[in-house]
Amino acid sequence: MSSKIFKVLENLYVNSIFIDKIGLSFNQFIVVSKNEKITLIETGFRNDFGSLSNNMLSVGLYPENIENIIVPHFEADEMGALPEILKVSTQKVKVYAHPICTFSLNDIFNARTKPVKDNEVISVFEGLSLKFIYTKHVHQWDSLVVYWIEQKILFSSDLFIQKGEFAGINKENCLTEIIASIYKDNYLPSCNHLNHALDKIKENKINIIFPMHGSGLSNHIDLYITH
Repeated sequence: MSSKIFKVLENLYVNSIFIDKIGLSFNQFIVVSKNEKITLIETGFRNDFGSLSNNMLSVGLYPENIENIIVPHFEADEMGALPEILKVSTQKVKVYAHPICTFSLNDIFNARTKPVKDNEVISVFEGLSLKFIYTKHVHQWDSLVVYWIEQKILFSSDLFIQKGEFAGINKENCLTEIIASIYKDNYLPSCNHLNHALDKIKENKINIIFPMHGSGLSNHIDLYITH
């Protein structure tokens, strides 16, 4: 296993853990406000929180400044480190997720949760307006993706997965790899639900897609979001 952190925009970092045995990366997205408060999209696994913390500290980011957490669905790699973050953060951490997911997070971790509506836009801080798009039953029944309006970035969770390490923003056409990954692991079992989700996603102008697994995607966005 290897763990690295990348600065991909002035206020956006990607922490990526690569597990050699399965050839897959697990990404967490760190958005930093002007007053150094942090919004974390995906928490990673609970056991990997130490690695995430060390990587953040190596670039001058402090885990105790995590103020907001976005959980795309209730799964260990998406929300597993939540209790560790609640232990170390000096902020009143707010967790945003689908209502089904927030109920579980509150019940199990006593987290301060904010259930979001489909297509709801929330201004988390200046320059970070997030649109939450339900993608129910595409991967999990409480799944959603997150669109950063100002930067035209889609954080796509378990959509558009590619194998291999995070390697920045890939400008090549990765559609064949994405489709191969879907068929191999069968993690998107319903074409009808997937197509419905893609129709909702393509209503937004997207410049970059950041999946939870694999590299960022650009230049071929229409190919990825059209069915």
